[in-house]
Amino acid sequence: MGEKISWNYVAQALNGPSLSAAGDLEVDAYDKLEVSIADSVTQQIDLVPNADVSLLIINPQPPSADLSYEVNGNDVPLDGPQVFIGAGAVSLLGGATSLTFTNNTGADAVIEILIGRDATP
Repeated sequence: MGEKISWNYVAQALNGPSLSAAGDLEVDAYDKLEVSIADSVTQQIDLVPNADVSLLIINPQPPSADLSYEVNGNDVPLDGPQVFIGAGAVSLLGGATSLTFTNNTGADAVIEILIGRDATP
């Protein structure tokens, strides 16, 4: 493995408990995409040439329940960032090598995507 991606998160309830974690993920390669999707458009975005992904972050700008992507026939709203760390989490997307996004927000939207993957499966 030739690249290292460091990740961390913190979530805290106001005056309540918090959860946090951090780690490093060894990958052969990473890809950073930034795609603009016009309003009222459905667009496919190719992610990787194979399905051996161990990190996938989808960061919508702006987040909206009217911005979504399709997985196994189901629309998944992008009402916030989505972070999949580890092959188990990424497997929830069914081995997808592309995702189809639909923007019905009333304005153009930008989708930022970070992928960590095995380049030699």
